[in-house]
Amino acid sequence: MKKFYSLLAVVALTATLNAQAYSTGFESTDGFVAGNVYNNTDVAFSGATGKQWGTFFGTPSTTSALTGNQSMQMRWYTSSATSRAYTYTNFNSTGISTVTFNAANTNGINVIVSYSTDGGTTWVNPQTFVLTTSSTGYTYSIPTSETGTSFRFKFELTYATAPTATSRLYLDDVKFNVPTMAVVDATKGKANLVKNTIVSNELIFGASAKVSVVNMNGQVVKTAEVSENSRLDVSNLVKGTYVVTAVVNGQTVSQKIIKK
Repeated sequence: MKKFYSLLAVVALTATLNAQAYSTGFESTDGFVAGNVYNNTDVAFSGATGKQWGTFFGTPSTTSALTGNQSMQMRWYTSSATSRAYTYTNFNSTGISTVTFNAANTNGINVIVSYSTDGGTTWVNPQTFVLTTSSTGYTYSIPTSETGTSFRFKFELTYATAPTATSRLYLDDVKFNVPTMAVVDATKGKANLVKNTIVSNELIFGASAKVSVVNMNGQVVKTAEVSENSRLDVSNLVKGTYVVTAVVNGQTVSQKIIKK
């Protein structure tokens, strides 16, 4: 039995990190051709082959680029909700957990981000980001239930009050991130943080610490102060993989668990 627990002590643990599956700054080096026609009523495609974006009432532009030489720019020309400017990925990306991007506006323009799992026929999980005239970074998170799905993403112009003609939405530095697992040596933490790594309703702890339970999107779904041999109720968590993190004996310990 002692040998068994010794083996557990040296098992490699895992921590959730993010890796980029795709990124673009809408630069010419990515195949985006800058234009000066913003009132196109047909979707115009730009970008490298296989990674093209379709844009309505907008174009990649060198005008007031947020970073680099170009940004994607969309303008307001109509009050009709069915004719609002937008840009979307005309390709699929798999397993994305978060989308990060920079954006800015003029005259109170905001942006709605959504995704499609049916090739762009239906757009779901819309989230409105309130922008300012300064370039700011934002994060759009994908629900855990969609892990492993292929996505297309859409950025659509919106507003709280009617803007003036040709008010603008600027978009830049878009990154699609996927969760990855980094290996951490459990012996560095001098403790086996979680005793049961496949759980139904409770986590049993092997050390005293303030712990965080993190889902595969990098979101903290539960925190608690625990002691050695104490139990934490996780019955309300959905089935899936999580990472429990804590500082034990001055070392950060991260341990993967599977909720059944």
